[in-house]
Amino acid sequence: DVLLFYAARGAEFIRLDAIAFIWKEVGTSCIHLPQTHRIIQLLREVLNEVAPHVSIITETNVPHEDNITYFGDGHNEAQMVYNFSLPPLTLHAFHTGNAEVLSRWASTLTLPSNESTFFNFLASHDGIGVTPARGLLTDAEITRMAQRVEALGGYVSYRNNSDGSRSAYELNINYLDALGDPEQLHEEFDLVARRFLASQAILLALRGVPGIYFHSLFGSRSWLAGVKENGRFRTINRQKLERQVLEEELADPNSLRHRVFRDYHDLLRRRTTHPAFDPNGGQQVIFCHESIFALLRTSADGHSFALCLHNVANDSCQLTIDLGNIFPSPLSDLSDLISGRYYSLDGGQLVLTLAPYQVLWLTE
Repeated sequence: DVLLFYAARGAEFIRLDAIAFIWKEVGTSCIHLPQTHRIIQLLREVLNEVAPHVSIITETNVPHEDNITYFGDGHNEAQMVYNFSLPPLTLHAFHTGNAEVLSRWASTLTLPSNESTFFNFLASHDGIGVTPARGLLTDAEITRMAQRVEALGGYVSYRNNSDGSRSAYELNINYLDALGDPEQLHEEFDLVARRFLASQAILLALRGVPGIYFHSLFGSRSWLAGVKENGRFRTINRQKLERQVLEEELADPNSLRHRVFRDYHDLLRRRTTHPAFDPNGGQQVIFCHESIFALLRTSADGHSFALCLHNVANDSCQLTIDLGNIFPSPLSDLSDLISGRYYSLDGGQLVLTLAPYQVLWLTE
């Protein structure tokens, strides 16, 4: 009744919140049980019959290998799963100025069918879960990430372990602020905006459907006053904004909100006009420089491409990419979808320098 109520009211995407715990059984961990997957299969079968345009999204904040089991066989469970490892791995890349872990993980992101894809996100009304990063990052790397968030004015939620120890479970901070440098707490807003938008460009470039949090679109900061008011760490990223104040800040060309919203809107516009960003299009990770997260996106029909380069470091990067090893036929000059600038090839090689946190989406 609940499922069909939402479908009848026009819902096109239905999120199954914390669905991994739906079936309880004494003597088990009550997570990922076979009955849980059967329930999702039943819901999918019902929707296939009466509302095939409605997609199920499973929300399971668990390690990556467990998370992707909710695709089922690619036809019988969720059309989309929350890509929970993406937020902490992207944050780690910007903290270290090194995208190698993010790139290696992204190179494993395969889809079981053309009926399924990832629901990619970086921020939400909750914090940044680090459990999905375990096994991908070391305990020491997760600890350093948590310490840095605390140094940036955020909070860390801990889980008590059976041996009496505790481990970080969630980083509670606005994602824009989480990317900051604790040794430079008063950075120029141009740098803050460029770094944040570089992270969001990664979100938009990856194969899948991007989920953009309200506060990310409008360049919000951490709401520390809210945490002090109610004592809940998650409140830091749940501020209720006054419409008039928001509109005034968006209209101010010297405000961070204006800069973030303007450039975010432009990224979305560029993305929606190019077929290479089809949720079911091709994706290949290019390993070209430790500070560059590079993706080759191709359209579902294979006729269009976008070479997406994202500098996660606060340093310029010089790189050479031999496109002859990637494309079977010679290419002409490339143009950047974002800036419109042209880049010449030298004997099939792309030689260029990316400024700190620069993003290029190159196409023929």
